[in-house]
Amino acid sequence: MTTISCSKDESTREEEQARLDKMYQEIIDYSQVNSKSCTNPDEWSFMKYSPSNCSGYMIYNKAVDADIFRKKIDQYREAQGKFDAKWGVYYTSDCVMMPPPTGIKCVDEKPTLIYGNTKPQ
Repeated sequence: MTTISCSKDESTREEEQARLDKMYQEIIDYSQVNSKSCTNPDEWSFMKYSPSNCSGYMIYNKAVDADIFRKKIDQYREAQGKFDAKWGVYYTSDCVMMPPPTGIKCVDEKPTLIYGNTKPQ
């Protein structure tokens, strides 16, 4: 007797989470946020990566291709959505809604998002 599975994806939740974590790390690496010093905030920008209004902005160096960066983010969001649907992951909406960042400043040579009327230093 032979049993044939119709499921295309028999990955475990842990394996799928590891793939998501790898995708996220690739976005961080591509952004150069941890590998390049911030000495001029004008060399940096940010992009929304989360559909949530609670958080979800990523800083990236303007030297990287913004279109490729956006595609990586879109692929990650799609994969995260599939993961959440498959494994029944639900997020509570009890967060404080954050306004979009207004800019970037360099703090200890790291690019940092500015919110509100904070003046860059």
